[in-house]
Amino acid sequence: MATTLVLEPTNDSDLHLLLSLAQRLGVKATATPSVAVISEEERRRRFLALAGSWQSDESGDEINKMLTESRHFRDRDVEL
Repeated sequence: MATTLVLEPTNDSDLHLLLSLAQRLGVKATATPSVAVISEEERRRRFLALAGSWQSDESGDEINKMLTESRHFRDRDVEL
């Protein structure tokens, strides 16, 4: 039994995300009007714009040191 689901994404990024998800799930999906194929460079640009980056005055070594020093371990009394 075929079922039709109508989705109206607000932008191209959402549309491509939905089509990618449908492909991963093995669901037949078509877009009207048809969607242009995104180049690898455009995908990379969009990913980097979405993901962003961490900016800090501390170096990676300083951040690792802070994380290590903030860990607290204690012995647990466990009865077996």
